[in-house]
Amino acid sequence: MNKYLLLGGAACFTLACATAPSKNPLLHPSTPSPAQLALQDGNLLQAAALFSQSCQQNPPQFIADCLQAGSLWTELQRWDEVEKNLKPIANPYGNELTLEACFPLALSYFERGQLKEAAALLQPIAERHDANNHWQLRAKTEYAICLLEQGERDKAQTFLETVANSPPSPGDELTQHAWAKAKFFLAEIAFLRFADSPFCNRCSIHVMAQELEKKAQLLLDSQELFVQTIQTQNTYWAIAAGMRIGELYETLYQQLLASPLPLEVNPEDSDAYRREMRKFLRNLLAKALQNYEDTLHTAERIGVKSFFAKRTRERLVDLTQQLLDNPEDSPLQ
Repeated sequence: MNKYLLLGGAACFTLACATAPSKNPLLHPSTPSPAQLALQDGNLLQAAALFSQSCQQNPPQFIADCLQAGSLWTELQRWDEVEKNLKPIANPYGNELTLEACFPLALSYFERGQLKEAAALLQPIAERHDANNHWQLRAKTEYAICLLEQGERDKAQTFLETVANSPPSPGDELTQHAWAKAKFFLAEIAFLRFADSPFCNRCSIHVMAQELEKKAQLLLDSQELFVQTIQTQNTYWAIAAGMRIGELYETLYQQLLASPLPLEVNPEDSDAYRREMRKFLRNLLAKALQNYEDTLHTAERIGVKSFFAKRTRERLVDLTQQLLDNPEDSPLQ
């Protein structure tokens, strides 16, 4: 599992902080501050620095400005500044602003490998039965990812299934994002189970065929969950899911090609066996290629320029070059 996956919510943190409600009129001065003007001009670095200064100079707006500064530093991926601005105010048991601050602060811990600290901050929100659905679904998703990174797949799956089975209210962008993200990570867990499923060492063709059937079912289980992610219509995670479906087929191709020889094949015949195996498996590469092409076409059509769109292009280029270098792998027309 790669840590970049949690970054899919960074823009949503900024949105949440920018729209976080407050009943205190002091938090919404009628005249824009220099920090707000910098933000309106799109100068994130200057705005983040000014909001950070305001945290120290303007006590009535301390929490709101710290939260805004933290969200901007999150967007800029300056994790030390995120912690500096948000650690004094983040409170999973507090009000809306202090609770909202927990999310980007947890992300900063996560990105620096402090998984236990991130999980400890998110767990109280994820497990609160009286929490607003807006907070709890997001917390469950992010907490589950922390658990997954620590190897606790089953516990992570339980939290993710809770979110995946709780469709968000229409128009609630943050919980819709968490919902799609939960579905994606459920598919990722299924991907890991598929990839970790081993082939036996030097067993009969009959036994290998049984293992292949089990592995193929694990692939289909993961693919179905990725398809469900695409059906959420969240563009970020839909592109990610399309790319991962292509990687499912590439992974199966690579693992089968590297699988041990069956007992019926003599070691001296291994080269001929591998050549025949490549011919048999090349349609897996065709499926991978088609998924990369379709996903990249969709990303370009709707203007998505995410990490996963970039990675899809890279996988498409690499696989195309592989087929050019090895004509025997070219899918049947």
